[in-house]
Amino acid sequence: MKLMALLLSWLLLVAGSLPAIADEELTNVLRALETPFKVSTPAEQQIRDFAADFVQLSTVVAIDRVQRGEGKVWFKFPPQSRTGSVMPKFRWDYRLPNEQQVLSDGTTLWVYVPENRQVIVSEVGEVEAEYGDNPAAFFTGLGDLAQNFAIAWGKSRRNEAGDYILLLTPKRPSQFFKRIEVIVNQQAVAESHQGGNPQVFPLVATQVTDPQDNLTRITFVDVGWNLDPADTEFVFEVPEGVEQLSPAAQMPGL
Repeated sequence: MKLMALLLSWLLLVAGSLPAIADEELTNVLRALETPFKVSTPAEQQIRDFAADFVQLSTVVAIDRVQRGEGKVWFKFPPQSRTGSVMPKFRWDYRLPNEQQVLSDGTTLWVYVPENRQVIVSEVGEVEAEYGDNPAAFFTGLGDLAQNFAIAWGKSRRNEAGDYILLLTPKRPSQFFKRIEVIVNQQAVAESHQGGNPQVFPLVATQVTDPQDNLTRITFVDVGWNLDPADTEFVFEVPEGVEQLSPAAQMPGL
């Protein structure tokens, strides 16, 4: 698995106003996705953090190869990140196809592959400066997606399971990706008009297409939220004997 594909999976908006959308159904689906992450949403209705098992399918178009990854993911959204000023904290623990960890406390990024006895350490700001916007923009500003993305339906409005498909196209060029497909839970959309605490996690899956048309699809399974994980869970403690590598611009493929 190449590091670039890994970054595409999660390196994932700042505050902005949603332009008028003529399609009422599209507006409703977007509202269901964004509302739990908006700073203006009542505290008891917000999603402040989440944890899930995930399945990742990475497709390399040039050789028609699909690689499967599995693991556990955690996200924690500091209040400031709801306005787009601070990156969320996150942690991806892969068990397949090989063990590796990707962590960020919102400022520093660690990519650790135990079998290599190496950890790549970089600053999130350095990655953005080198490569431009990345898919983390999606996770950073789930409460308001319009400033960095043009939003439309996917090739169809729904998939076979009945969930909705949104297509997000970045407004600025990026070396990381050229579009993100987002699957929104149909039940979350149906319940979004009722208010109250979230009963269904709205995000089912994401699929990132990079500039070479390679695909990285992540499906979230068994999601729990508002678990209040400790901030220390998102800081990597370098084991003894593990080599630290930098900078981000020189990260090798994994």
